[in-house]
Amino acid sequence: MLAIAVTCLMGMVYGQENRSPKADANKESSIDTSDVESFEEVLVSSQRFAQKRKDSPRQIEVVGAKRLAELQPATLGDALINTGQVFVQKSQMGGSSPVLRGFEASRVLMVIDGVRVNNATYRAGHLQDIITIDPFILDRMEVNFGSGSTLYGSDALGGVIYFKTKDPSLGKFQIVPNATVRYQSVSKSTIGNLGLQIQSKNVGAIFSATRSNFGDLRSGSKNYSDWDTFGFLPKYVTQINGVDTVLRNDDPQIQKGTGYSQTDLFAKVFAKTGGFYHTVNVQKSMADLIPRYDRMSQFNNGIPVYGRWDYAPQNRQFLSYTMKNGSEEHNTRLVLAQQETEVARVTRNFKSVTERTQLDRVKMSTLNLDRHDKIGSRFTLNSGLEYVINDVDSKGTNRNINTQVETVTKARYSDSGATTKMFSVFAQGIYKLEKTGTVIQGGLRYSSYKLLAQFSAANPWKLPYSSISFASATPSFDLGFTQKLHEGLMLKGSVNQAYRNPNVDDMTKVFDSKPGMKLLVPSEKLNAERSLTIDMGLLWRKDNAFAIEAGYFSSHVSQLLLDQPGQLNGKDSMMYDGRMTRIYQIQNVALGKITGTYLNAKVRLVRSLWISGALTNTRGTYYLNKGDVEQPLDHIPPMYGQTSLRWNGKDWFVEGQCLFNGKKKASDYSSSGEDNQDKQPIGMADINGDGKADGFNPAWQCWNVRGGYQHRSGLMVNLAIENLLDLHYRYFASGMSAGGRSVNVSVAYRF
Repeated sequence: MLAIAVTCLMGMVYGQENRSPKADANKESSIDTSDVESFEEVLVSSQRFAQKRKDSPRQIEVVGAKRLAELQPATLGDALINTGQVFVQKSQMGGSSPVLRGFEASRVLMVIDGVRVNNATYRAGHLQDIITIDPFILDRMEVNFGSGSTLYGSDALGGVIYFKTKDPSLGKFQIVPNATVRYQSVSKSTIGNLGLQIQSKNVGAIFSATRSNFGDLRSGSKNYSDWDTFGFLPKYVTQINGVDTVLRNDDPQIQKGTGYSQTDLFAKVFAKTGGFYHTVNVQKSMADLIPRYDRMSQFNNGIPVYGRWDYAPQNRQFLSYTMKNGSEEHNTRLVLAQQETEVARVTRNFKSVTERTQLDRVKMSTLNLDRHDKIGSRFTLNSGLEYVINDVDSKGTNRNINTQVETVTKARYSDSGATTKMFSVFAQGIYKLEKTGTVIQGGLRYSSYKLLAQFSAANPWKLPYSSISFASATPSFDLGFTQKLHEGLMLKGSVNQAYRNPNVDDMTKVFDSKPGMKLLVPSEKLNAERSLTIDMGLLWRKDNAFAIEAGYFSSHVSQLLLDQPGQLNGKDSMMYDGRMTRIYQIQNVALGKITGTYLNAKVRLVRSLWISGALTNTRGTYYLNKGDVEQPLDHIPPMYGQTSLRWNGKDWFVEGQCLFNGKKKASDYSSSGEDNQDKQPIGMADINGDGKADGFNPAWQCWNVRGGYQHRSGLMVNLAIENLLDLHYRYFASGMSAGGRSVNVSVAYRF
């Protein structure tokens, strides 16, 4: 591990950056972000408005369409892992939960084409919603580290992940089809994509359809753990003639019940009418059944806990209309969007005939009105307003799998519906002093937020109230600068205040996060979480030679929401799914502190040979408001990163890469259980016999090689061998093992 870290320190640089775009008032330009060109020319849309990367005080990682094709990711979660700058947790193969600076899930904001994706049911644990965004439709993916509430509002405590889809182009009439086929041996998975681009003088369109069939994932054969059999699945649950049956797994490396299928559709139409530019954007993701592997692999005294645990279905729909008018210096943009998600959790205890389905539907409507004004040569003013409405419908149904008789049962959220409404206004100013090489930017945002959740008189929890309501008015701000110290050397820093309003998941959820041990029930009174983040960094670069960036960040979080032992109707436990379970509630009880350092670099060694890498180290603690001792915070990954060596040819490339993680000691795990310590290689083992858990998640290194060739005819071939040494390892806090050795092949053709 030390050798890997030293290699990173010797020379690393920021990953893929955008090439110089042509200015166009109709949209942020569609740019290939796979090659490092001039740092001066990169446009960063994660700042909501186009901005040169050198002027931003933020740490930013950009993954372009070409790089996505090279990586051949099963999902966008896998693409983020390969940056070495984003940690990703997985509870099942159909999952990927990004962690930015120790913040995860509902504390990380996802945005697609200027529209927030986080809805009122985003939970604070682990999320898999990123897999509903198709990698084939993206022009680039941008990760904006650090608080982002001034421009994007609630939830952006850890940062913003911005997804920019491909844009149609205008010009001479032509129709260009394309197709891609991929295969991954580790899961015997096939991915196919068909695309079509239509171009004319005033109208352009893009269409895309992707079908992904993922088989069961095979883990590696060589364990880092002292337990040679850790993570291997010796037996699994299936149904034979309608009866739950435990079978022996002939190949324990195969993680039975991880495979799933997904279909993604995309259409984008762009038209120009006079001085106005119009874009209609349609996206749909459909997954019929995603098994929850971490739950299905649970056994109690040799007996499976569950006979079934699936997300069935998991669907996302997106429809937006964008209108833009004006020049490059002065323009207005209106975005209207409607999103719908449909997620059902289907669960059944082992040998039980009662199968429960908790179906949650969320409709989210958003309005964004943005204004950009360049005033003189030095000052830029960005401003706007945002209005967001969430409608949540949650239903619970029990079905007898023998008789098919259905009855109403517990919903996951309030059983008579819930709504949230948020209205925000913001302004951001950017001032440049060319003589001194100084850029100063600052912004303010004011948000009004309301939540109302209603419960029926017959609710199964027998709550002592019929509704829960919440209202807040929250300001936020940011202030940052970049200062040129010397040719190619820049200092940057910022202070940012962010917030996260409690949502429907926080206030109304009923969920056994630890079956038989922890049952979350509704919380009637909560406040918004608030954070104050300080960033400092140095960037030293020389175009086409090297770029090295290092920085420090510190976030202080007040009113931190944590699950705590609670009571309902005077009782501290209740019967849930046949098990007497301790009651917990989400409460504002803690003050948290997260600090960390990062180092990213890329250095040209000779000609077209580059060495690059990334290294991030994070520490997080909290203490209860009532004065308890300091404790480890959950979602804090061990040290992680990547280093790679790459040769770029004219039409080809070859790359060797090492992904690595440091060790996570048992004493550094949070006591909340969110980090799944019991599912780690040593888990809760008392190795020293002192009555304390001595286990840890061991350090690991995973080696990959990949290469690709693009012919002038439009043929592109990529080949990769991932996990060369067939290492058996798990990402921190994950409920499944990572894939073993895999040969991945991708063939694409642009007709």
